[in-house]
Formats: sequence, structure tokens, C-alpha cells
Amino acid sequence: MKIHKYFFWIEDNFIEIYKDGKLEKYDGEEKTYINKLDEFWKKWEKNSKIILSRDKVNFTFLIDEKIDRGSLFESIKKYQKDFSYEFSSEDLKKILDIKNIEKVIFNFNKEEVAIAKTIEKYVETEFDEELIKIFLLGNNINKDILKEILNQRVEDNEKEEINEGLLDSYFREKWKNKK
Repeated sequence: MKIHKYFFWIEDNFIEIYKDGKLEKYDGEEKTYINKLDEFWKKWEKNSKIILSRDKVNFTFLIDEKIDRGSLFESIKKYQKDFSYEFSSEDLKKILDIKNIEKVIFNFNKEEVAIAKTIEKYVETEFDEELIKIFLLGNNINKDILKEILNQRVEDNEKEEINEGLLDSYFREKWKNKK
């Protein structure tokens, strides 16, 4: 038996899929989501190579307030679920770092927290009407996730430019002269 750990970020007519905390791109899944969840799940099943009779899925959803939660849960009933992995503040931080969101409101278990990204860490901030509201849904989410995400260090996704050192330039010249 295989256990698949997936996080789904669903917003408007847009979906991102994270497998084991890493952004996964699947062929055509974003396009099939636009109107029908059932079509999306069929495409996702095929792309992720899940075998319904054998495999279990650990689902976590991060959705905006426009998504119908009832139809979302109805659409995943056929999957065997696994709750052994906990969706932690580290997992949430990885997704926030990848998405590079400056401010957002998270709602989990009827608790809401507005989070802002500073240069060094994520901090609690004032509520603003214009901020997007994201609901955390799943049976495997750490109950203190909204408290633990605060003060998490921000990871910089930009690669630092590496300059050539003296030895690099010396050996490059030697190699050129050798030819």
C-alpha cells in the first residue's frame, strides 16, 4: 500500500497541487478544474497514478471562500484516506514561500489570523477587507497551525549569484592555453 501526501491550493478557477510539500505540475489538470471537480479528479488520478483499490491519500486543502466545500468533500469520498501525516506549520510555510504571498487571512476551525510576510519572518497583522481569505481543510492539520506559522522564518527563493573565484579563472585560462 502506498500513501500519497497531497496539498491542494484552490482559488477561483485555479488550482495548484503540492506533493510532499513540492509544487507539482500536471498536464491539463488546471484546465479541467475550471467547472467540474469530477473531471479534475479523473485527470488527477491518471496523472498521479493512484490505484484506488490499493493506495491511500492524505488530503489537505487550502481554498478560498468562493469554493463550495460540500461539493469538494463529496468529490473525494471514493478515495481511501490516510491521516498518519500531519500538515504542519512547516508545510504551510513551504507553500507560502513558493507562492510568495505578502498578506493573507487564514481560517482554520473557525479561527482567523491575518498573516503578513516581512523580510525575515511571518507575523500577525491587521485584518483588511481586500486580503484573500484561505480556508485550511483536512483531518490531518495540526490544531495549533495558525499559532505556529507566526514567527516562522521566510525562505528566499531567489538564487544568489555566484561569482567566479581566483582559482576558477586561473584554471580556465590554463585550460584555454592548453588547447
